[in-house]
Amino acid sequence: MIILSNMEIIHTFFNPKSVAVIGASKNPRKGGNRIVQNLIKNNYKGKIYLVNPNSEGEIFGLKFYKSVLEIEDEVDIAIFYVGNTLIPRILKECIQKGIKGAIIESSGFEEVGIRGLELKKEIIEITDNFSKIRIVGPNCLGLTKIDGDSDSDKKGGFFTGFAVFDKYKRGNIAVISQSGTLNGGYLRHQMEEHPETGFRYSCAIGNKMDLDETYFLEYFLEDPTVNVIAMYLESFKHPRKFIELCRTANKMANKTIVLVKGGLTELGQKATLSHTGSLAENSKLIKAIIKQSGVIQAHNFHELFQFARTFSMMYNTKKKLPKIGNVSTITGSGGFGTILADLTKFYGLNFPDLGEKAYKALEAIYPEWMPPNRFALLDIWPAIEKSLSKKKVGGDVIKDCYDIVVSEPKIEGIFINMFCAGGENSMWNIDRIMKSTIMSPKPVYVNLIGDIQEIHRVSHLLSKSNIPNFSNLEEMVKNFSILLQESRNKSREY
Repeated sequence: MIILSNMEIIHTFFNPKSVAVIGASKNPRKGGNRIVQNLIKNNYKGKIYLVNPNSEGEIFGLKFYKSVLEIEDEVDIAIFYVGNTLIPRILKECIQKGIKGAIIESSGFEEVGIRGLELKKEIIEITDNFSKIRIVGPNCLGLTKIDGDSDSDKKGGFFTGFAVFDKYKRGNIAVISQSGTLNGGYLRHQMEEHPETGFRYSCAIGNKMDLDETYFLEYFLEDPTVNVIAMYLESFKHPRKFIELCRTANKMANKTIVLVKGGLTELGQKATLSHTGSLAENSKLIKAIIKQSGVIQAHNFHELFQFARTFSMMYNTKKKLPKIGNVSTITGSGGFGTILADLTKFYGLNFPDLGEKAYKALEAIYPEWMPPNRFALLDIWPAIEKSLSKKKVGGDVIKDCYDIVVSEPKIEGIFINMFCAGGENSMWNIDRIMKSTIMSPKPVYVNLIGDIQEIHRVSHLLSKSNIPNFSNLEEMVKNFSILLQESRNKSREY
C-alpha cells in the first residue's frame, strides 16, 4: 500500500484518473444519477465505473458492476451515494481494491446520535484510523474543480449529487464548506446570478470525519491559481493548525481568506450539532481563534460570497489595497453624499481634504455660486448644471471630475453613485469610466440606482470589467472597508 502525503491525497481527490460511483442509478431524480451526469457533461477525462448490485445493463454507455472488486482496472476515488449502514462493508471492499480515497456524500453519522457515532467508530477501525483509505465527508455534497470555461474545455470534478452543473466560469475563488448547499444550490445560485465571477474549487467537507479544512486550506495556499478562499465552518478541528495556515496566507501577497463561522450563539451551536454533529465551542475561544488567524470575517453566506467576489476582482485587476482608508465619492445627490459620509466614518474610512492642485482643477469645473467641497466629497450636480447651460455634455463633466480625484495622491479609492437611465437620459459615459477605472491602480466602487433594466445592463458591464458594483450604499462602503482590514492584516507582525 502506497501512503500519500497530505498534499498528494488532496491532489488525487481533485485529479483522479478513475472514479467509482457507488450507488449510481438509472433514475435521473436520484443523486447517484446526477453524479454520473456531472462527470460526463463536464468532460471528466478519467475512467468512470458505476457500482450498484441492484442495477443491470448500462446508462450513458457505461455498464454497472455489482462491486468495486469486479472492476479490473485501478480506481483512485470512490464516491458514495448509498445508505449509511451499507458504507462499512463497501469501504472494506474499497480498501481491498486499493482505492486511495472515498467521498461519502451519505448522511446519518454524528448528526443523528448514538447509532451514527457507532458507525463512525466502525469506519475508524476498518480504515485503521484512515491510514488505509482517506475520506472526505460524510454528510457532504462532494468536490468541485473547474478547469476550463468553454464547452469543449470543461473537464474535471463536479462530484456532487445535488444538481447537474453546466453553466459556470473558471476563476480564482476556492470554497471550503461544512454545508453541502455551498457546493450545491448556493454555488449554482452564485454561478447564475453572477456569471462573471469565476470559481476554481468548491469543497463540501461535511462532518470532516477524516480530512478537514486545514488539508484543503494548505493545498489552496500552494495553488497559484487560487487567490481567494471562502470558508464556512461549524467547528475548528485543529485550531492551532488553522491559525498557522491563516497567518501564512496573510504573509502572501496573493491570498485572502474570508470566513463565516456557524454556531456563534447557543442556538446556533444547537443547530450545528444536528447538522454536522459539531460539538459546542466556547464563544470566547471562537473569537480568539478568528482574531489570531487574521481572516476576514463575514456574518452570512451573502457577505461571504460578496466579499469573495470583491477580493477576486481586486486580484484580477491588481488593484492596490488602501493603507489609510482615504476615499472620495462622486455623487449627484446631496442626500446620498451625506449618508455616504456617515457610513464612511462608521466603517473607519475618511474623506480627506483635497490637494491644492486637485481643488483648483475642480473649481474651474464648478459654478461660482456653488464651489466644490474642500474635502473629497464631490456633489457634481452644480457642475453638471453649469455644463448644460453651456450646451455641453454632463457626462464629460463627470468624467473630468473623476479623473481629477483619481489622480489625487491622497485618495486610495473612489465611490461613485451612478444614476442609471437608458438612452438620451443617461449622463454617464460608461465606457470612458470603465476604461479609466481599469487603467487606475486604485479600487473604484459603484453604487447603481435608477431604471432597473439599465441597472442590470450596467452591472453586467462593470462586473465583466472586474469593477465592484452595489445596489446598497452600506454594502458598498463595508466591502471597501474589508480591503483596508486585509491590508492591515498583511502588515501585522505575529
